[in-house]
Amino acid sequence: MFNKKIFLLTLGLILSTNFLQTTLTATAVSPVITAQRRQFAPRRRSLLRFKVPNVRGSRNLEAGAARGQCSPQGISAVVPAKPDSMKAREIPVELTLNNRPTFFVNVPETTAETALFLLRNEAGDEILLEKQLNLTASKGVISYTLPTDFAGLEVGQKYRWRLTLLCDPTGGDRSGDPVASGWIERVEPNAEIGEQLESATDKQRVLIYADNGYWHDTLKTLANLRAENPSDITLISDWKELLQSVGLENLTNQPLIQLQEMESKEPQE
Repeated sequence: MFNKKIFLLTLGLILSTNFLQTTLTATAVSPVITAQRRQFAPRRRSLLRFKVPNVRGSRNLEAGAARGQCSPQGISAVVPAKPDSMKAREIPVELTLNNRPTFFVNVPETTAETALFLLRNEAGDEILLEKQLNLTASKGVISYTLPTDFAGLEVGQKYRWRLTLLCDPTGGDRSGDPVASGWIERVEPNAEIGEQLESATDKQRVLIYADNGYWHDTLKTLANLRAENPSDITLISDWKELLQSVGLENLTNQPLIQLQEMESKEPQE
């Protein structure tokens, strides 16, 4: 009888020790699991919507959109519609994380074969970049990415950009050329957003960019995905939802066209 009590007591101690070790192990692992979960990118939502930041230009000058002799329907920058809270003469400033972002312009119809891209400083008194571009189609959402020979946008600085269709490249009078323009500012992400972007896929980055108001990054990343996967129904739906969320539903079926810089001609001897 005495031996039986000793056996039961010993068994109880063994079971209690095993339970305690299991509990301590679970407690030690739990923070690791929690930390890993925090690194996951946000979940895919049912609709892709862009959150427009309420950032204004430093001067009360409206962003441009105009028609000309070679574009009867007019051209316009592909940017979110101005928030109702902004005054009539205030300009929305789009945000980007990229030092060489991509700019998008809607061209419903044109006979022009070349375009001119200009980038100016915030004051507008200095041209930072000037490039002449080839137009390879008569209509579509055209895009232009700042080239590698450009130093890049500086963090915290606002810039003015403008794309002009050259109706007559040889002519001196540019007053009849259609123009689209806008403002952009490069910013840095906070630590949390930076960690999310570092571990995210391109599809997840689209959501992160859209959630935090980085318009050019959202549009460019999604446009790249569509170019790589033209038959992907999900990406086609994402594109429509994104444009509809900012009042650009009329552009959902426009083809996407990447502009290329014109090759400079060598002077003849």
